[in-house]
Amino acid sequence: MDSENHLFFQTRGLLWLIVLLGVVLGLGIRFYDLTDPPFDFQATRQLRSAIIARGMYYADLDDAPEWQRERALAVMEAEALIEPPILERLSVWGYHLTGGEHLWIPRLLSALFWVSAGVAVFLLGCELGTPDGGVVALFYLLFLPYSIYASRAFQPDPLMVASIAWAVWAAARWYRLRTMRSALLAGLLAGVSLYIKTVAVFFVGSALVGLVLFGLGLRKALRDRQVWALGVLALLPTVGFYIYGLWIDGYLRQQFQYRFFPDLLRDPAFYIRWQEMATNICGFGTLLAALVGLLLLKDKGKRGLLAGMWLGYFAYSMTFAYHTLTHDYYQLPLIFIIAASLTVLASEILGRIAAVERGLWARFAVMVILLVGAMFKTWDVRVNLARDDYRGDAAFWQELGEWIPPDSDVLSMSQAYGQALYFFGWVPNDPWLSQGDINMRVLAGTPEEEVVQAQYDMIPKYDYFVITKVGEFRADARLSELMYNNYTLVVENKSYTIFDLRK
Repeated sequence: MDSENHLFFQTRGLLWLIVLLGVVLGLGIRFYDLTDPPFDFQATRQLRSAIIARGMYYADLDDAPEWQRERALAVMEAEALIEPPILERLSVWGYHLTGGEHLWIPRLLSALFWVSAGVAVFLLGCELGTPDGGVVALFYLLFLPYSIYASRAFQPDPLMVASIAWAVWAAARWYRLRTMRSALLAGLLAGVSLYIKTVAVFFVGSALVGLVLFGLGLRKALRDRQVWALGVLALLPTVGFYIYGLWIDGYLRQQFQYRFFPDLLRDPAFYIRWQEMATNICGFGTLLAALVGLLLLKDKGKRGLLAGMWLGYFAYSMTFAYHTLTHDYYQLPLIFIIAASLTVLASEILGRIAAVERGLWARFAVMVILLVGAMFKTWDVRVNLARDDYRGDAAFWQELGEWIPPDSDVLSMSQAYGQALYFFGWVPNDPWLSQGDINMRVLAGTPEEEVVQAQYDMIPKYDYFVITKVGEFRADARLSELMYNNYTLVVENKSYTIFDLRK
């Protein structure tokens, strides 16, 4: 390593020390308050994974009560399969090792996956620019506040982003080495990424296409055995998964329902809200700086790799337009794309500084800036995590579940689509659609009157109606009048209302 070309450190040992400090600090804040119930971030998505993991866990739990095993399996099977339940299976292994259904285990796993993505983006920075830029990208990926909260969640997205980061690094490494071994590694990691969550194809696939087309050219790529080996390995696992899930077993067919809303793309307000969602998470100035970094790349192949990911993000956002606006965690891959692009600009800037200031004070100053900035961000997050204690929420749902007799058919107007009522109260239930859910179905082409009437038609099929969205219930004059005038009130307080629908 030529010390004249690097600002931070003059030896590999010192360079890896700053990386290690970033990793340790990044893990430390993510391990804080691990045992808090999953209401801190996207509770609906986290509880969905927890429900799937519970079904897997109780299926193998020989000493569990039969009613719990049957209920856990039934609720798990009712959940639509979107992607292979890899994180859920890993969590179940942890449950068995620790002797219980401990939700801190998937939190820990997600944190480890995300921090590994930081290491991958550092290595990618070494490929695209210099190790200096890789260090800056690592600190951005690990200490962006939103990424700290999101990377503790029990959902597959932190694992997906980590797999994308390692696949893109392997692709850039193959481009530099151009050996069959590096091509096989890149293909294998790309295949794993697409298998973990198919939407990774928008980022990994576009990066590979951009790298190959601009780095090798189409004619040369078509004759290259390494390119073919890489492509086959990348696609094979996912193709097999979808062939089996769509045409043999059929369990994947339902995942395409309510996914695509092309009408949104004709609304100018969509693009304004999309930009606001992305920049509120990642930072407007940071996003612009990342795009400038893309323009600074001289190598066509590397530029194609980064540009491909940006175009892939655009295509991904347009394809899942509704979810892009309503689910902020759909922006998690953008954090990696920005981090990867920042490596170029950071390498350029720090290289210029190194050419002017060769003394240790400049290296020390930059190190202090990075570490102090990271510590400020971790402290802010730590304060928020300490302030927000959700253990009382878990107790609330457990208490609420005690009101419902066993084996009752339950309808719920409740947070997280009633998943908290099941997970903590062991009460399976079907959700009453919110106005937002109704609007989504209208966007998909179903008349609003038909959706609303279908709701009312299903009321007689249930034994109890559990309401924890009390304000929303009272604001719905038609529903509240129907309940109070026709059904027996079991209990009512400021937190919940329960009606007996059998009387």
